[in-house]
This record gives sequence, C-alpha cells and structure tokens, in this order.
Amino acid sequence: MLIIWCAILMSVGMIFFITPILQPPPAEQSDKTLLWVFAGLSTTLFLLSFVLKGRLLAQSVKAQRPELVQSAMILGVALCEPISLLGMVAYLTTGTRYYYIFFIVSVIGILLHMPRRSQLLAASYKG
Repeated sequence: MLIIWCAILMSVGMIFFITPILQPPPAEQSDKTLLWVFAGLSTTLFLLSFVLKGRLLAQSVKAQRPELVQSAMILGVALCEPISLLGMVAYLTTGTRYYYIFFIVSVIGILLHMPRRSQLLAASYKG
C-alpha cells in the first residue's frame, strides 16, 4: 500500500514540474469562470475522498476485511490526484499564476490518505 501511495504522490510531483514548461494562453483570452469551476470541482473531489474513504474503513472494521483498507486508501488517493490535473488544465486554459494551489491541495489530500498500520489492525480478524 505504501508503494502505491508513493507512486501516486510522485506522479503529482512530476505533473507539477511539467506544468510550467507548457505554454499557457495569452492573458486576454483567459476565462476566469472556468477557473472557478475547476476550483469547485477540486473542493468536491477533496471532500468526497475523505467521505468515501471513511465509509470504506468503517465497512472494513465492521466486516473485518483488511483488503477493504487498501481499497479505501486507493480510492481516497485516486480522488485527490485529479485535483493536480485540474490545476494543470486550469493553467493551460486560463493562464492563471495560482495553478500551484491545486497541487498543494492535491498533495495535502494524498498525505492525509497515507496508509496507517492502525487501520489494518482495526480491520483484522479479532477471533
């Protein structure tokens, strides 16, 4: 689980370093409405990642199925990773200088979804 988590975190880092290399549109053609749509979608994805992960973790403890802990971690991280992609798209479509905020939110979400041993122990069989 830790390897999957690290790989996704590194992919966000690679997207971050590639984004400034790409050319944004001229400033007069930018659409700030699209930026706000991306920000709203990013916020929704961030919050949804914690809600769905929490439900899966509760289900894993109730059913005593440790494999659901891995699914919960992957689901949470997978919902935080597109936030960085939205930041890159926001940079390419609007040319905003604040695209890095999307990346910060994405990394914070991924760091908060780091796999923990206590989650696996809580879901383990307690016979």
